[in-house]
Amino acid sequence: MSILNNWLVKPHQTETKFLEWGQEYPHLVELDSICQYVGLNAYSITLTDKSISLDQKEKLIFAVPHAHEPAGTAACMNYINQILTGKHLDQTESEIYNREEILQKCVLTFLSDPNPDGRSRSPVDYWDGTKYTNEEFWTFMRGRDPETKKMWKRMDRWSIQNENPETIGIVYEQVSSHEYVEPNRDFGSAYFRLIKRAGEKYGYGRWLDLHQTEFEKSKYNAMIILPIIQNELPEHIKQANVEWADAIVDSWKKCGAQPMPESKPLGYTGQQAEYFKRTWREFMPIIPKITTEIQNNNLRTPPEMQEKLEEEAIKVSVDLLIRSKA
Repeated sequence: MSILNNWLVKPHQTETKFLEWGQEYPHLVELDSICQYVGLNAYSITLTDKSISLDQKEKLIFAVPHAHEPAGTAACMNYINQILTGKHLDQTESEIYNREEILQKCVLTFLSDPNPDGRSRSPVDYWDGTKYTNEEFWTFMRGRDPETKKMWKRMDRWSIQNENPETIGIVYEQVSSHEYVEPNRDFGSAYFRLIKRAGEKYGYGRWLDLHQTEFEKSKYNAMIILPIIQNELPEHIKQANVEWADAIVDSWKKCGAQPMPESKPLGYTGQQAEYFKRTWREFMPIIPKITTEIQNNNLRTPPEMQEKLEEEAIKVSVDLLIRSKA
């Protein structure tokens, strides 16, 4: 069976499914959306048994900030379908045996594609290493430099009035007639606006961002990244981050992946580090938050495995919450 039967990542696919789920499961599904500047709707979808009070439930949010990293989106969509229907998107039976318990004990919010603007401009549904080299892939990601013809620079918020990339990378979201932002670096993005609204409504106890990177010249194809200020966090947050990361890494090993065995804080320095500290410092000391990185655009980790590893991280995260309620 084609991977595309289990791979919903483009905005017209995800929006159709969100609306279908909301109509068929109103007792379990809550939808929220923000219309991006370009006119596309970015959604958050929350799953929980609405007949049971939120007060004692464990609350976790999953998000896929980057449009060039579609495996996290595919994983969210397949996991949601399993929780609601008991089946994978390809209609095979789900292995998740405790769907009712999850819905009764948890509030799970998914931002599977908070930048449909960027995703709609992607030339492919998935990056498997067969069509583009990584240098070519990176020009789609951040845009093409008009002089070098290679990847353009990384920016948090920028304007075409001041900058002139030859092409605009799909990582960026257009937020005005001339401004663009990288979603997880600017509070004006649909990603952060949806997270803020969901947080105000539900109040989350954990936050998992689903990312991908290329792992060039690395023996690994997966890792967990801890917060850039991990060593400055309260002890209980530090410990929760590490235990959560270790549980996912152990599960990935059982799936046949080659994960980095020790999870470490985000390693950016200089200006890139300051971008993240400025944006994320207010969240990191409050709740446990970690980030997956699964290999992208490489024959060693085909799309099926990319999706499997992202979904495994979701499953492990939910299982940890369920066990904490036992």
